[in-house]
Amino acid sequence: MTASGKGTAQLTDPFASKRRAVALIIGGLLLGATAASLSMGAVTIDPAEVMAVILRKAGVAGGLEPSIQATAVVWAIRLPRVLMGIEVGAMLAMAGIVLQGVFRNPLADPQILGIGPGASLGAVIGSVAGATQGAIAGGAIAGLLTALVVHRLGRGRGNQPNRFILTGVAFSAALTAWVGFIVFGADRTKVPPIEFWLLGSLSGSTWRTVATTLAVGGLGILGLATAARTLDLLSLGETEARHLGVDVDFVTTILLMGVGIVAGAAAGAVGVVGFVGLLVPHVVRWFTGPSHRPLMIAGLLAGALFVVLADLAARTAISPIELPVGLVTAVIGGPFFVWLVGRVQRT
Repeated sequence: MTASGKGTAQLTDPFASKRRAVALIIGGLLLGATAASLSMGAVTIDPAEVMAVILRKAGVAGGLEPSIQATAVVWAIRLPRVLMGIEVGAMLAMAGIVLQGVFRNPLADPQILGIGPGASLGAVIGSVAGATQGAIAGGAIAGLLTALVVHRLGRGRGNQPNRFILTGVAFSAALTAWVGFIVFGADRTKVPPIEFWLLGSLSGSTWRTVATTLAVGGLGILGLATAARTLDLLSLGETEARHLGVDVDFVTTILLMGVGIVAGAAAGAVGVVGFVGLLVPHVVRWFTGPSHRPLMIAGLLAGALFVVLADLAARTAISPIELPVGLVTAVIGGPFFVWLVGRVQRT
């Protein structure tokens, strides 16, 4: 019985070892990217000194004594920035995975569908009222509401991805315009400039914003992760999912609310960082297959890796000038989106 059970398990998931290997490789690359981001920048710090700073702050004495400059740069500036990049990348990747699963549409993405710009609108209003924490809360609330509007707009689109995406692009443009109106009319000492909201930046990350974003977005990720099996059923089509006992309308609404909170918290913390939720799920799916549980695990790591590397490039590509991180992700994701649209049209 035991041997038979093992054999059956192996037959049902013959690629389990490959999926684990993919997740481990991406995780290793993320650790390497994190180490590089902590060491590289306007001030280059030796990796051994970076580790000494972290160990000292963790209460581990002995070994190399880090300089005051290294401690200030690593602990107060770079480590919160890298952790924010990891959080935002994971959150946007999860949002993209769920959106593509719910709508069964390969072009679904928080930015393209307007959830990111909608969250930015709420974040701008929140920043006027309560600085960064108000922006994150406002972004999460506005992201949730925008996701519900997107759900309403997306109903009845069926297998018409072009029409669906055009609706999202128009909705996104309208929301972006309102973001611009509010930013230019607001107190510049309280509200970040327009390029922050439209192209994103990790430069203002602090330990407080990292903790707030993790508290809001982390809960959203955990909630969405429990829906992996449901997303597998939804991928079969609404009719089949209903026959298998899924309340499609209710589940879709709850999942989109979760996506809105996750993407909204990310937008409130760092602005809109585009194409992460579009590109990462597709790339990871090539290696893990369509099953959502391994896709989510590898996707979270890959999203974090993508944003950390993009931010490293933004800081070092034309140093000492710092590029918006969303500009770097758009340079990579834009051509991918064009290729994906062409592929959808051919199918």
